[in-house]
Amino acid sequence: MNYLEHLESHCGEFTNQFETEDLLEQAVQFLQFDDSPTTDTFTISTLGLHWHTLQNEDETYTHQELLLSFKQKRLYEDVLELLWQLTMHALETHHAFKLGEYFELPPNVFKRLKFSSIYVATPFYFDESFLVYEGDEQTVIPVWFIPIFPSEESFIEAHGAERFNELLYKADYVLLDLKRKPLV
Repeated sequence: MNYLEHLESHCGEFTNQFETEDLLEQAVQFLQFDDSPTTDTFTISTLGLHWHTLQNEDETYTHQELLLSFKQKRLYEDVLELLWQLTMHALETHHAFKLGEYFELPPNVFKRLKFSSIYVATPFYFDESFLVYEGDEQTVIPVWFIPIFPSEESFIEAHGAERFNELLYKADYVLLDLKRKPLV
């Protein structure tokens, strides 16, 4: 099974594909999955980023694919823009995304929503077998991004990512709604 088959076995067949010239030069594209991880939601994932080796803080190496899941289909252009910027960041810096860290949102993404940052998490709404792909050539870790509010950033700073993850796990599928209220 290759990574695309792994992705489709957990998200269903992809329903749309988005390509940009700069990412195609790097053999990376975006795929859209409908009703994944639950009905009436969408997931957009990179495909091909795993062919690029990324370095962790401890100087080990990893292979990642990026994804974001959401309910509001009309926001898919913002999601694509955000994933494009995150993917370009990974390709330009060769740095892996670390679980529990967050990045300031670009000013042109989710303008009407009150999110301030994007949080790096494991895709815990999916089946546990999705969390790591063991391929013949490499192991791939899917990285899930969750938009967060300033109050949630403050909670992470005060209590740490582990405590914030506990809140996320208890939030059920609320995190897929980009019109959600802050958890704290």
